Amino acid sequence: MYNAPILKKGIEILRLIARANQPLGVSQIARELSIVKSTALGILKALEEEGLVVQDGGTKKYLPGRGLYEFSREALKSMELPRVAKPFLDRLAELLGETAILAVRDQDNTIRVLEVSDPKKELKITVPVGTRFPLYTGALMKAFFSHMTNEEIIRFVKENPLPKYTEHGVTRIEDLLEQVEKTRQLGYATDLEEYRKGVRALAVLVYRGSVARAAISIFGLASSVDDERLPNMIFHLRNTAQLISSKLTLMARGPEQESPAPANGSTELDQYGSGRSK
Repeated sequence: MYNAPILKKGIEILRLIARANQPLGVSQIARELSIVKSTALGILKALEEEGLVVQDGGTKKYLPGRGLYEFSREALKSMELPRVAKPFLDRLAELLGETAILAVRDQDNTIRVLEVSDPKKELKITVPVGTRFPLYTGALMKAFFSHMTNEEIIRFVKENPLPKYTEHGVTRIEDLLEQVEKTRQLGYATDLEEYRKGVRALAVLVYRGSVARAAISIFGLASSVDDERLPNMIFHLRNTAQLISSKLTLMARGPEQESPAPANGSTELDQYGSGRSK
């Protein structure tokens, strides 16, 4: 197994400072962790540059920095999403008899699955938690692209050419923009065997206040997700997204005083899928 000693020491220092009830000096940190004082000082300076620790000007001792609090807050937010969404996804999977997932767009331009609810049937699409899809994944792609400007989409596609996964896939930028615009207007995205032959999917964004945080999606075999079922599935998918969004927004009320999730969507996703208000 690969071992990174300096990284491990840095984590140990952060853990020690975070757990302490008072600022800690370099000598004390080095003694507590049995490391050389100069090594401890070098790591502390690097952590200070990143805002993870700060040095008291008077005592020269170290305490947690703003960056550490922000890092913790974002980590808690990422845990909050699947916890809130899970019971709603379970109900959606039960209602529709298809696999329901919660996913986010990551910094490396992949789509990561945060939570999954499987239907109680043998013939189904299986998507394990932690699965990463390429960004160009049918319905999820269109949902995330719907909160980018056309100029941003064009620029992204020029740098990352559209692949053709099936004969139904979109390979021309003009067709992609047309489908993204349709997603903006309807409030949901479709994938009719565009990413995988024999598989259909729907996707809708989830909001926390006015900020798009993730997307929920339904995956099913084309033989099961037929045209006749689509309107009912879209209704329940959109309703589930609204319920999750409302709960996330209520939990966020307080210092930020965020507004309820918009009915037609009026935010722009950032590259992390966390979103920013227009």
